[in-house]
Amino acid sequence: MNGRGAVPAGGGAAQLLAPLPSGGPYRAERPAFVWLVEREVLRFLKIWHFTIAGHVISALLFIVVFGFALDGRISGVQGIPYAQFILPGLAVQAVLNVGYINGTTSLFEARHYRYVNDVLASPLRWWEINAALVAGGIIREALTAAGLLAVAVPLTGIGARRPAILLIAAVTVLLIGSQLGVLAGSYARSLDQVYAIETLLVLPLGFLGGIFYSVSRLPGPWRLASELNPAFYIVQSLRIGFFGEGDIPSGLALGVVCGLATALTGWSVLIFRSGSLLKP
Repeated sequence: MNGRGAVPAGGGAAQLLAPLPSGGPYRAERPAFVWLVEREVLRFLKIWHFTIAGHVISALLFIVVFGFALDGRISGVQGIPYAQFILPGLAVQAVLNVGYINGTTSLFEARHYRYVNDVLASPLRWWEINAALVAGGIIREALTAAGLLAVAVPLTGIGARRPAILLIAAVTVLLIGSQLGVLAGSYARSLDQVYAIETLLVLPLGFLGGIFYSVSRLPGPWRLASELNPAFYIVQSLRIGFFGEGDIPSGLALGVVCGLATALTGWSVLIFRSGSLLKP
């Protein structure tokens, strides 16, 4: 039969796709959880020179300026060269900043452009959404830390004297930074709130957590203030892993860090289980 709606001759009908069988279950190309993690990773990898390299360069500048340029005026801390002494704290600062920025911007953009509705309406369970967002933050943090250490370790000659403690502390710090960003992103409703939390909370806690100094040199009130700062225990846990000792016992440092990670994760679980803060 000729005409506009006619099937072409010569087996053209064989080129049509066969209908899917209706009896079997629907099978996605890949799990929704993997898709969401992939979206989170691609979101920052597309501009990696800003999202990763920028934080690495910033931390390296601190090492060059404070660790090497002032090395002649600073004899070291606790017998440790100053460039090595500040490296664990700078790594913590970079990880916390990256984790915070990743989680807040991800959730804020998802609500602002309303594609979070597609995620919430998907077959993903609440804990899968939380795990995917946290995994994306951890991957970004790990890439940033790896880039920093890849340059700073041969530059400063630092080594790991207690690798088991260093590994536990590193994994826990990655979780803390990522959950912190997810939590802040759940509550933030404007970019002003996002930047205010970073400027007034995240950055001060990091810099006052003993990155550039040992609290053993501080007078009593200031030492007490430092010991009330959760970032102090995060810095100490990594410093103990690198140098074998710190201003506090390793058990106390790891205990506080693991407790903080557990508390932030529990808080995040409550928010994602209810889902009310995730909606636009």
